[in-house]
Amino acid sequence: MAVLGLLAGCSGGVEGSPVAAERWDPCSITPEQIAATGLDPEYRDEGWGKGIEIPDWGRCVFHAPGGTAYPYGLDVTSSEKFTIADARGRDGNLSVRELQVGGRDAHMYKTETGKSVRDCSIALEVSTGVVVFTVVYHTVDGVDSCQVVLRHVNDLESAIPAGPK
Repeated sequence: MAVLGLLAGCSGGVEGSPVAAERWDPCSITPEQIAATGLDPEYRDEGWGKGIEIPDWGRCVFHAPGGTAYPYGLDVTSSEKFTIADARGRDGNLSVRELQVGGRDAHMYKTETGKSVRDCSIALEVSTGVVVFTVVYHTVDGVDSCQVVLRHVNDLESAIPAGPK
């Protein structure tokens, strides 16, 4: 009982409940930031599509200029429940490369999406989980989708939350 009294007497903690990490909204990237990286500032598509909900992830899609004939899209997704370690551990990641972007840990990878589509993703560690940038390239023109996504990530890295401390 004396131990309980001692602990209670020394209590000086903060009252209340812990605050859950809040997911960063990928659609908070401004039209000006989108234009500065060379994407169409007039186009953005929020979410996963009509009737589709993926509770652990937020999503925003941006297109390269070109109207309906745009050569690629940039998907930006974020999760407060997953981490860069989860991205590293995914089965099916191909051409894996570890790198630094803006001084933070990054994981670049491709997936097998089909012969007519080339994709490349970069997962970035943030204080509230992970943000993943994915270029989905539809045009067969020899452009390396990983170089395209890396350019956009470098341009937009300042728009996402800071990395963990």
